[in-house]
Amino acid sequence: TPGPQGQMSAQRLLIPTLRALLIAFALFEAVDIRLYAVRTYGRVIHEFDPWFNFRAAEYMVAHGWGAFQAWYDHEVWYPLGRHVGSTTYPGLQLTAWGVHSALAAVGRPASLNDVCVFLPAGFGALAAGFTGLLAWEVTRKPNAAALATAIMAIHPGHLMRSIAGGFDNESIAVAAMVSTFYLWVRALRSDASWPAALLCGVSYSYMVAAWGGYVFVLNMIGIHAAALVLVGRYSARLWRAYSLWWLVGTAGAVFGPARYLVGWQPFQSLEQLGPTAVFAALQLWQLSEVMADRRRLDATETLKLRLRLFGYAAAAAAVAVAVVLPEGFIGPMSARVRSLFIKHTKTGNPLVDSVAEHQATPPMLYWHYFHFTLFVMPLGLGTAFFGKSDAKLFLIVYTIVGFYFSAKMVRLLLLISPATSVCAAACLDSLIAFNIEALTADDQPPVEGEEEEAEQPRAISPPPQQPPQQQPQ
Repeated sequence: TPGPQGQMSAQRLLIPTLRALLIAFALFEAVDIRLYAVRTYGRVIHEFDPWFNFRAAEYMVAHGWGAFQAWYDHEVWYPLGRHVGSTTYPGLQLTAWGVHSALAAVGRPASLNDVCVFLPAGFGALAAGFTGLLAWEVTRKPNAAALATAIMAIHPGHLMRSIAGGFDNESIAVAAMVSTFYLWVRALRSDASWPAALLCGVSYSYMVAAWGGYVFVLNMIGIHAAALVLVGRYSARLWRAYSLWWLVGTAGAVFGPARYLVGWQPFQSLEQLGPTAVFAALQLWQLSEVMADRRRLDATETLKLRLRLFGYAAAAAAVAVAVVLPEGFIGPMSARVRSLFIKHTKTGNPLVDSVAEHQATPPMLYWHYFHFTLFVMPLGLGTAFFGKSDAKLFLIVYTIVGFYFSAKMVRLLLLISPATSVCAAACLDSLIAFNIEALTADDQPPVEGEEEEAEQPRAISPPPQQPPQQQPQ
């Protein structure tokens, strides 16, 4: 029979193998469970928006990117028609076109219909994989990463927007969102992680092209960076990562595929100016750090220098807004974003009021879409408060902000599906580790030499002999 060392070596090999099998099975199920509609009804696209998106993808493949941007569709919104290039986030159609062309290039051609039908299922698996990577960055525990992948693979809150045949923007946007979040916290892991910030900017640019929910992603990263500064976790690593992400991501938003729809909103729209202000503030903060280091200032003098720099910057910004910028350059919040901060009311427009996904979220839907994760999620979130790290603070901020907005609009429930998956996985990992430790506490092999010492009885030493006493004469 193998000795204790052989048993421990087998356990070290068995656990990673089981973990890899769990991840592989979860990714397989992420695709398989989303093919239920295909197995039942065939390879068809369902619902209204997916049909319009498919029609737009057909036009793009048939006429090219330039014609798609200039396309004015007279067959919709009769009698007005619709300029598609300036009213559509084209990331979905570009993705379908790219997959369709790639399959043809490798000698496995498929119809555009089949590509658009199966695309949501594939991106559902991608979203599950990136959720597992996000859980790894937050917890640094491989078991939690595997569990998060498995939970996200079958999460009803994500399933509702990623079923095969549901060729809609959200079907690819969730994967883009989670990949952006993962790459963001990955860029903060160490000083050498800054290249991940460049990839984060690219992923965010894809998110902008895919769905209007990119505003949530933009503000989440901005809020997290500001929170890190407020809790005293500012570092040159944060400045470098945020600057690279913001520059690449903003360039991709303004000049990328959705440029006709986004325009200059990162500098004009009130709901997008916050992250831009954070970018400027981080530049001033880093400048104050460099100046204080060169001048060898103490903490009090550094604070005074920082206040002067921010004061000058605020005065310059006020002058620019009041004098330089034209009137109306900075616009108010959009009506849809503004509705997230006020109590939902009827607009009087039957078309708008009839859309159920724009209504406030009834409490019963949380159980419907989150099931058991709704109860274990708070415990998993609690574990993020132990052991400070930038990634754990991101999970805390993401969960709190995401739950607030999900309560305001039903369709925003899918935004917090990754957060609930990570929190639930962290809770389950802690419970499993606790029970395994409790069950194996009495089965630990003794340290070499202790067993023999315990088995050998101790020798009884004879009592000390008294010296003989002399008899008196």
